Amino acid sequence: MSEESSKDKERIRLLEFQLDYLRAELLHLTHERYRLTYSVSGHVYRFLRPVEQRLADAGAAIAAYFRPQAEKAPAQAETSLPITASTPTLPARRLLIDVTGTVKRDAGTGIQRVVKEVARACHSSASFDIPAFAVRCENGKLYTANAFTAALGGAETGDDVEVAIAPGDRFLMLSDSWNAFEELTRTTGAPEGARSIFERIRANGGEIVTCIFDLIPELYPHACHEVTVPRYRAWLRKALLESDAFLAISRTVAEELADYIAAEGLPHRPGLKIGWFQCGADLAAPPTATPREKIAAAISGDAPAFLMVGTIEPRKGHRIALQAFDALWRSGVDLRLIVVGRRGWFEEAIAAGMENHPEFGRRLFWFSDVDDGELSYLYRHARALLLPSYAEGFGLPIVEAAQHGRPAICSDIPVFREVGGDGAIYFRVNDPDAIAEAMRAFLAGRLPADPARTLNVSWADAARRIVAVVAREDWLTRLP
Repeated sequence: MSEESSKDKERIRLLEFQLDYLRAELLHLTHERYRLTYSVSGHVYRFLRPVEQRLADAGAAIAAYFRPQAEKAPAQAETSLPITASTPTLPARRLLIDVTGTVKRDAGTGIQRVVKEVARACHSSASFDIPAFAVRCENGKLYTANAFTAALGGAETGDDVEVAIAPGDRFLMLSDSWNAFEELTRTTGAPEGARSIFERIRANGGEIVTCIFDLIPELYPHACHEVTVPRYRAWLRKALLESDAFLAISRTVAEELADYIAAEGLPHRPGLKIGWFQCGADLAAPPTATPREKIAAAISGDAPAFLMVGTIEPRKGHRIALQAFDALWRSGVDLRLIVVGRRGWFEEAIAAGMENHPEFGRRLFWFSDVDDGELSYLYRHARALLLPSYAEGFGLPIVEAAQHGRPAICSDIPVFREVGGDGAIYFRVNDPDAIAEAMRAFLAGRLPADPARTLNVSWADAARRIVAVVAREDWLTRLP
């Protein structure tokens, strides 16, 4: 079989998996609708449904009215924005790390973890190629983020003060920048008359660098919330025109971005640079000595425990993991599955499947409110990490598990190979039978794993790499 034919078969298998997942979600919601219809609460809700629909329609209309024009316009219109010439670029002198999104709203997800840990490292006593510090944007001005960094454990440095843009500054949009481009390119209220923050940076020989966490909404739109896909699509095309460089959170994502831009012919700034760094994994909190009773109960006993860490959403593989464990339990294998993660989207069916499972609370556990200390405790006491995702930007749990001396059993996808290296165990993606077989072989000692051979990166290393790429112009590729 040719390599191209093999890739086509895998694409078809992935599409079939996504269709099956969404079908299960639809069937669950249909069942819930019937249950409500033939219950007392269902009859009450029937009269409220038209009111709810009118409220939803009104809310959507209001949101559409106030949505920025760039977001309302068709995606194709964004690609026609003019790319103006700028002052010749100067060597990097400082790195201004934008944390505005996380300061305004910390949802506690992986993106916010990256922002906080990189900011924490940059405000530590570690040395870097150039000065790097956190800033926030407000009304067309940049300010230090002293309160934010102090809350992360940094030194108390007083009130936030305005940051004057200097020659050679690099502005890193590290935080989730979905809406940030509108504010940073806006001229209203900006100093120096009609100059936006981006314009002032480029006028001083500086550059705009945007962090990209993954391409999942472009490559796997059916794995995402319906709001995410058009929003991400508009963001990416805007970011390509407004950014002088991109920093991806893995080499895999950097290569995917370069290939995708070329394959789709996406307009971008001339000479666009693409680089990468890898996330750290040292959790800020040490393992708690006294976890809550439900946490301790999940890990106690002789049955080996396997840990899954990640939001409950389609691409994370919770459904096939549960299918694999069902098969193992039926065959008499005594082991536990501990799921740690908040609800995400398209999760109703799998959430109900876990909560109503006969093993729930016995050999199947799900915790949506675990803090860093309890997560460290679970890593420390688990036999291994299970990571069955079919799409990721990095694979942070692999590194976190390794730093606690625990191996990872994960999907055989490129980014997991980058992170897990020779130290992890891999199985065919989206295949519960392959997971079950890998688990059996691991428990029997036929398939060893060495966490010491996986990627070992601290957040200080990640921060140093970010600054070094920018300061030394150490980019993976430059586009025409």
